[in-house]
Amino acid sequence: MSKHKLNINKIMWLAIGVALASFPHWQRLPLWIPISHISLLAARLYIPYQFPTLWSQRKGTINIIRLILMFSGVVAVYSSYGSLAGRDVGVALLVLLAGFKIFESDSKRDFYISSYLGYFLVITNFFYTQTIPTASYMMFIIIIMTTGLIVFNDTERQLTTFKRFKLSTTLIIQAIPLLLVLFILFPRINGPLWGIPKDAFTGITGIDDEISPGSISNLAQSNSVAFRVTFEDEIPKKSKLYWRGPILWQTDGLVWTTGEDKTLQEVSKIEFSGKPIRYDVTIEPSNKKWLFGLEMVSKLPDKTYFTPDFQLKTHKPILNRQAFSLTSYSNYRLNNEKSPDLERALVLPESYHPKTRELASKLRDEYKEPALIVKAALNWLKRENFIYTLTPPTPTQDAIDEFLFDSKQGFCEHFATAFAVLMRAAGIPTRIVIGYQGGEINPLGNYLIVRQYDAHAWTEVWLENRGWVRTDPTSIASPIRVNEGINNAMPDALINIPLGLDKNETAYRLWKRMRNTVDMVNYQWSQWVLGYGPERQKLFMKNIGFDSINWKELTLYLFICLGIIVAAITIYIFRKTPKTTEPAKKYYDIFCKKMAKAGVPRKSYEGPVDYAQRISSTRQDLKDEAQYITNLYILIRYCSNNNKLLKLKAAIKSFTPPKIISN
Repeated sequence: MSKHKLNINKIMWLAIGVALASFPHWQRLPLWIPISHISLLAARLYIPYQFPTLWSQRKGTINIIRLILMFSGVVAVYSSYGSLAGRDVGVALLVLLAGFKIFESDSKRDFYISSYLGYFLVITNFFYTQTIPTASYMMFIIIIMTTGLIVFNDTERQLTTFKRFKLSTTLIIQAIPLLLVLFILFPRINGPLWGIPKDAFTGITGIDDEISPGSISNLAQSNSVAFRVTFEDEIPKKSKLYWRGPILWQTDGLVWTTGEDKTLQEVSKIEFSGKPIRYDVTIEPSNKKWLFGLEMVSKLPDKTYFTPDFQLKTHKPILNRQAFSLTSYSNYRLNNEKSPDLERALVLPESYHPKTRELASKLRDEYKEPALIVKAALNWLKRENFIYTLTPPTPTQDAIDEFLFDSKQGFCEHFATAFAVLMRAAGIPTRIVIGYQGGEINPLGNYLIVRQYDAHAWTEVWLENRGWVRTDPTSIASPIRVNEGINNAMPDALINIPLGLDKNETAYRLWKRMRNTVDMVNYQWSQWVLGYGPERQKLFMKNIGFDSINWKELTLYLFICLGIIVAAITIYIFRKTPKTTEPAKKYYDIFCKKMAKAGVPRKSYEGPVDYAQRISSTRQDLKDEAQYITNLYILIRYCSNNNKLLKLKAAIKSFTPPKIISN
């Protein structure tokens, strides 16, 4: 391919586009990578025009230095990440090497390759976030990159900067109908088209399969959305909104885990009563298999299963936003028959929690019946005036004893773990459930938002003839937490409330309304854009009259619609040619006819310039007039200079070439 030297204007457009495409990655990368990227772009703009002699030797000294720096950069990336595979490493290498590619760019081929790297950098931003602001920003970058390509090909500089932007934007707008048709009709498959690297989920916060003092209170600092819920009927009271997740059976005295035990039987028996609650859960990516449903889910949705202790799980980790339709009953009886599992729910580590064991012994001796012991323990928690707080004192030795008898301050995990130990020590099988409790109603969309700060832990005790019964000790210490939500339970912590708005009711209401509006837009975006999978596609097609449609029919309709759109755009482009240039073409045809009569007919493949040159070489007497008419025609026809139309008309009208008389 022939060289096509790049001037500073073209390189500047390319550098700006690539830099803006990589900009969102800078906060995620080691500081040296964006610094190196910008330095390479700046060097490409500066060195060739300040030190042209040095740049002309780039195949020597500069090229050697570039190769050494490039190799060192790859080694440094490996040193920073410990690998050359994965999402984050791939993006780091792409940002770094895109800078090197632009630095060496000096030909048409280099320019196009660097532009393609810029477009690919745009795509990589969606590996991290798919929000509306991200999509809008990336659309702006695409316009910048396309404008750079227009500048590169506008070799005669006939377009102003504004017209270049306008043309780039017009091209993008013309592509939108094609994009929409492809998005709606292209046959969907379950899951992504390619695998997602493991490091794509390292920054995700959420519930884990274990708890220890402080684990859930740390989640309470995050307002990230865990999932959203749309109910078929009215939304239940907050006190009924227990979103069940992992079940913890085993403890070493500090940390509680799910543990493993082969004595677990088949899925627990459960009896339902009352009115069912039907709802749709749209869960955010978590890289976990837990699906959170209201107590108690009665029917398994597709691609899910129950564990023997009634955890609802998906077969594969949730790596992208997914929607599930669930049915639950608030009135249920779970496993009221004795089983070997109960032995697991009594195990405590030796030589731990002496004060708690002593209290449990007193309760057992005084009340005898398990149900009475549970009630007495909850009453004891109420009398002792425990404090519900995000910042309890750090335990020094025995966390359970210090919480129950010394500090008496804690978050839900402190209450749940301490109550579980107390009940087990009293001889009552107990396990811990972690999940979410409550949620925030968005009145604009009439759906529930459950955030990470709604994470909660409670216990289940096993009682004769009743089975596993939910018991939430946090509700005794802080009833507001369960009935009204964490924001009302801890107003002094300003959870999810911007500073300054907690004392200004009007400003707070406006902020909350704006927040609800943004979330509703994001929810619809996630439902109909990010979550537009096979099921959504079938629902959409059904709504427009196609009750049953397969991928072959979708493909046929896709090509039909694409053909119609392409034809419409083509007709629009051809008809867009200003009508004011048509008279010029008509006058020029008259000129060509006159020349044909004069013995110099225009050939079918000749353009105006070539034709004028042939006239000049064969008819010297007509050279000046032919060149004048041709220049006027080009200005009008191709440069839209319509002011010359009258001059062209007059020149052709007065043009009367004499015929060549042969001997």
